[in-house]
This record gives sequence, C-alpha cells and structure tokens, in this order.
Amino acid sequence: MEEGMSHLPSEFKHLEGKVLSSRVYPEFFSLRGDEEILNVGSGEGPQMVVYAGRFKSMLGVDIMPDRLAGFRKLGDSLHQNVETLESNVESIGLPDASFDVVMAIDTIEHVEHPDKLLSEVFRLLKPGGRMLITFPAMHDKFVDGLSALKVFFTRQKKTQREGWHPDDHQHEYPVGKWVGMVEAAGLRSKRSRATTMFPPLHLYGVPRFWFSCGILHAIDKAVCSIPGVMKLGQTVMVEFVKPV
Repeated sequence: MEEGMSHLPSEFKHLEGKVLSSRVYPEFFSLRGDEEILNVGSGEGPQMVVYAGRFKSMLGVDIMPDRLAGFRKLGDSLHQNVETLESNVESIGLPDASFDVVMAIDTIEHVEHPDKLLSEVFRLLKPGGRMLITFPAMHDKFVDGLSALKVFFTRQKKTQREGWHPDDHQHEYPVGKWVGMVEAAGLRSKRSRATTMFPPLHLYGVPRFWFSCGILHAIDKAVCSIPGVMKLGQTVMVEFVKPV
C-alpha cells in the first residue's frame, strides 16, 4: 500500500486520490521532525497525511470551516500535533517569524492577491525558514482545452460561478512569473521539479495510475526533474528559503 494510505481512516477515503498524489512532496521536500509547519490553504490536510510523524506541529489555515474541521479530525485520528485557524491566507495575523516551514500546495492560484499571500509568508517564516509551494503549469491549459472541445462538440456553454470562490483558479501565469513574484517578496529559490508529467486525468474519472504504479512513477519522477521539461508538467513545486 502506498505511503500514507495504510493509516488513512476509513471515513477519509474520499481523500485517497489527493493523498496518493501528495506522495511527491516528501520525495522532493523533507522535514526534520522538529519543525513547526504552517499549511496555508490546507483543506482537509492530505499533505499532513504523507508527512505524518515528520513534524513537531502543523497549523492548517483555510477560509472553509468545514474543511478545517476535517483537518482537525484527521490530525487527531493520526495522533498528530495539529491546530487550525479560519482565516484569509492573505492576512493571517500571527506574530512575525512564527514558523520553520510554510507549505502552500495548490493555493496561490486561488487567492485574489498573490502578492499579499507571499508577503504574509515572508513575514511568518523564521530567518532561514523554508517554503514548499506549487504553481500550475500545464494543468489549466489541459482543462481549458478539454472544456473548449466539449463546448465545440456539444454546443453547451461552460457555466461559470459569479464572484470569487476559493475553489476557482483566479490567476494563470507562466511558472517563471510565479517564481519571480516569490523572489520579489524576498524569498530565494533553491530547487524545483514538476509534480507529474501526466495530465490531470483524475478529473475525468481515471484512477491516478501514474502515482500508484511504481515503475511509471519512477520514470515520471526522473522526467519531472529535467530543466525546461518540468514546465510541461501538471504543476511545478519549488523550494524557497528566507535569507538569514
């Protein structure tokens, strides 16, 4: 059974797919075990599952109270030291230099003001602290392309929600621009790789075999680390460091 899946409580089986795809994060970004983690846009916490036992504490921050309730319940069931805070991640309001690590997984493209989120991350990180962040690369292009084909063949217009919603992507920039925005906030890029070169087929009911098959995952992982090619992946994950 894949890492993190064996101790996922039965009531959280709906997170199996997200936990499976989250296996890439510990492979790329390790924790020491004594670090205090801030997880912005945490949702119910699939990253907490794959990092279970590798951190001192984790604070999940999200604007959706029902998902934070799931985060707390999941953390308790896994016997992890977790807390939650319902807040807009652009203005969390905790003391400066509170955390060793910040995780922002599938978050920055959802917020209204990415620059405010990045300023908040910089403020909350301790000097020498690290951030793991993901940026959409080909994910949105694949989804938009299939949506356009659906409209073309069915003549059914794509429905859009009115106003801001935390599940909607608000921004679509090239990976290089995303990285530049983080560096402009004061953080220094250390290394990067794609999460997977496979398109998000799971959105259309296809099981995530590219993560569950060991051989496929090993090949995918190797290709994901090739400079230039990684930008053709579904998303790109980057480690940043706050200068001392």
